[in-house]
Amino acid sequence: MKKMGFIFPLILIFLFSGCATFYNPVTKKEEYTLYTEKDEIDMGRAIDKKIQREFKIIPTPENVEKIGQKIAKVCDRPNLKYTFRVIKGKEINAFSVPGGFVYIYTGLLEKITSDDELACIIGHEIGHICARDGVHRLQAQILYSIPATILLSKTRSAAIQKSVDTVFTLTMLKYSREEELRADRLGVIYAFKAGYDPEGMIRFFEKLKEMEKGTLKLPAFLRNHPDVEARMENVRKTIEELKKE
Repeated sequence: MKKMGFIFPLILIFLFSGCATFYNPVTKKEEYTLYTEKDEIDMGRAIDKKIQREFKIIPTPENVEKIGQKIAKVCDRPNLKYTFRVIKGKEINAFSVPGGFVYIYTGLLEKITSDDELACIIGHEIGHICARDGVHRLQAQILYSIPATILLSKTRSAAIQKSVDTVFTLTMLKYSREEELRADRLGVIYAFKAGYDPEGMIRFFEKLKEMEKGTLKLPAFLRNHPDVEARMENVRKTIEELKKE
């Protein structure tokens, strides 16, 4: 055990000596990371392939693609190529993965009654991508599944994709309260910049509140998230700030 305790710090030193820096446009800070933007995209492509194998993906409705691309153009990382997919399922949920991939369940689309609501929801998911929340969540799990000598070699891209395909589950994308509130804030900002009414997020949350009252099983969009009232208050403050600009 003493030997392992000595070797592990050396491995970490070796790994982090190969760290890249990434300017996070959301936090306005330089981050030290094992994963460059190219690695992030490789990560996302591998996850996307896995999701397409494990879920029933249906053709993306025209309005989802149109709204998604409009939001993508005004977000903090417009250089990424964004892909929008729809999963057939009753779950009222949406999620995103690193590299520009956004997924929306048909169950959620059925609850949405306006383009403004959809724009805010897509904006929320793109907000997670722009802040690299998924990368931060996945970095530790993937780090421990790839030998250091491979992670820093020419086969890095293949190793990352293989590892992600092996270890990734949606439970890895559980974000902190602060990350969720920030994504809500970014969602309404991006929707507003793209020409949509940010109040759409408030109207969507009001629907969630009603659903929360009427069922013992919370919609996935509420599980492990801040309570709806806190999210609505956060969004209202953001909208007030937008009106002053």
